[in-house]
Amino acid sequence: MNEINLAPDFIDRIADALSRVAGIFDVAHLPFIGLAAVPVIIWLYIFLRHQRENKLLTLGIFLAGMLAVIPIFVFQHEITRIDGILENLFVNIVLITALTGLWVGFYEETSKMWIVKLTGKSFFRNIDDAIQLSIIVALGFSFIENVLYFHSIWNNPAIDESMRWFYVTFRSIGSMLLHIIASGIFGYYYGVACFAKPVLVDKLSEGKRFIFTKWIHRILHMKSETVFREEKIFEGLLMAASIHAIFDFLMGMSQYFTDADAPEIARIFLLTAVPFLVGCFFWLTYLLDKKEDHKTYCEIGAEDVLEKDCKIRLPSET
Repeated sequence: MNEINLAPDFIDRIADALSRVAGIFDVAHLPFIGLAAVPVIIWLYIFLRHQRENKLLTLGIFLAGMLAVIPIFVFQHEITRIDGILENLFVNIVLITALTGLWVGFYEETSKMWIVKLTGKSFFRNIDDAIQLSIIVALGFSFIENVLYFHSIWNNPAIDESMRWFYVTFRSIGSMLLHIIASGIFGYYYGVACFAKPVLVDKLSEGKRFIFTKWIHRILHMKSETVFREEKIFEGLLMAASIHAIFDFLMGMSQYFTDADAPEIARIFLLTAVPFLVGCFFWLTYLLDKKEDHKTYCEIGAEDVLEKDCKIRLPSET
C-alpha cells in the first residue's frame, strides 16, 4: 500500500493562510482596518494606561497575536467538518449550540495560547505581565477577526446600514471584550505556570495542600513544580475556553430564537450575556490588581527557574 504524504498539503495550507492574512492589508480592506483599529486603541488604553510597557514590545506582541488566526485558517476544513458532525449527531438545539460553543472556544483559545507561549514568556517579570501580554495577543487576534467580519457584512446586500453599525458596535464591545477576558484569565494561570516553583513554594509556606500535584509527582516521578506548571496551563485553557463557550452559547441561542421569530426569548439570552461579561470583566480586573501578581520572583529567562533540580517538600512529606 502506498504511503500518503500529507506534508505538501499542509505546507500549501500554511502558505494559503499566510496569503490570506497578508491579503487583509490590501486597499479594499483599508476602511475596515481603520474601523477595527479604533476599539483596539480604546481597549489598549483601558488596560495599559497605568503600565509602562515598552511600546515596541506591545506592538510586537500585538502583531504576533494577529498570527493566531493562521492555525484557524490552516485547519478551517477540519473545523467546519467537526461542526457538521456535531449537527448530525445531535438533534437538540441546546446541546448542539453548547458543544459547538465549547469546540469553538477550545480551538480559538488554544490558538491564542500558542502565540502567548511562543512569544511572550521571555518578557514576563511577574504574573501581571503574563496577563497584560495575553490581553495584547487577544486584541491582535480579534483585530483580524473584526477586519474580516466588517468587510463581510459591508459586502452583504441583505444587511441594511443600521444593522451593519449594530454589528460593528457589538463586535467592538462584546466580542473583543470576550477575547480580552478569556485570554487575560488564561494569562493569569500561564503566569503562575511560568513561575511555578517560587509560586508553589510560597503557597506551601502558607500551608496550602496540593494533593493532586503530589499524586502525579509520585506516580510519574516528575518534579512537583513541573506537574504544577502543566496543571495550571491546562486549568487556564479550560477556564478561557469555558468562558468563550458560555458566551458563544448565549449568542447562539439568541440568534436561534431570533430566526425562529421568538424575539422575547432571544432577548433573554442576549441580556444574560451582559451580566456574564461584566462579572468576568471584574474577575479579570481583580486578577490584574492582586498584589501577589506584581511580585517579581526572578528573571524568567533563567534556565533554572523551572528546571533546576530542587526538592520541593509537600505538606505530607514534612
